[in-house]
Amino acid sequence: MNADYMASEYRPSVHGILIPGVRGKLLTTLYTAGGAELHPTVLLLHGIPGNEQNEDIAQALRRSGFHVLTFHYSGCFGSDGDYSLAHNLEDANTVLDYILKDNSFGFDKERIFAVGHSMGGFVCGQITAKREEIKGAVLLMPCDIGRIWQIGLENPVELENIKNLLGESADWLRGASKEGFLSELKEHSEEFRLESLASCLAGKPILCIEASLDIHTPPRYHCVPFKNAVCAKSGTKFKSLSLATDHFASDYRLEATENVVDFLRELLKEESI
Repeated sequence: MNADYMASEYRPSVHGILIPGVRGKLLTTLYTAGGAELHPTVLLLHGIPGNEQNEDIAQALRRSGFHVLTFHYSGCFGSDGDYSLAHNLEDANTVLDYILKDNSFGFDKERIFAVGHSMGGFVCGQITAKREEIKGAVLLMPCDIGRIWQIGLENPVELENIKNLLGESADWLRGASKEGFLSELKEHSEEFRLESLASCLAGKPILCIEASLDIHTPPRYHCVPFKNAVCAKSGTKFKSLSLATDHFASDYRLEATENVVDFLRELLKEESI
């Protein structure tokens, strides 16, 4: 194993890692749990632009025995390259591949999970559906970005809110613009839509946490259509939870964190994991 990891006598620690990506280095933080055994691992995905890092969730998961790896997408907060929604998906796959190839930090490669918030929930749903190595996932106030044009038909005001949010986020991101995001969404609308993943996700344990006071990704336009699509399939293991809070669970951090941790710990007990 990694010499630094050995010297620590397997105490909990934090490691900064530069993972080579398609567009250059991805700035990554690994929270390691204590103990010499292999540890179940969570890929933690933040939203756009990423000012909410959900580090409290990372710390709570580590206390429960999980390794947690979180990173910044290309063009975001110091990572190389330009930012785009497609690049987010590619970067998440790159980081997952790192977990699968690394033999330094004690990743349990048979017990990998994903947790994503907001736009990270979109990435989380996509990678969980398409990579069999991810055994289950939690989507926190997910943004079903592929539904943007359908949302516009249902509520033009809500469409403008999403466009404005993308425009404001672009100011934080290298190579991004509102126009670029809208062009990308027109090109990939169907494949980006979370409902399109329902068949792939129906057999995996999924927890979707929505916020009833969410003005950025209102549940009726994001969580609910996703939930309905997955639950319409047979054999679904989908669970949902509504919290009376905002998009960031600002006054419900403990409750949100406890539900994430409890859900993933329960998965560890299941014989199929």
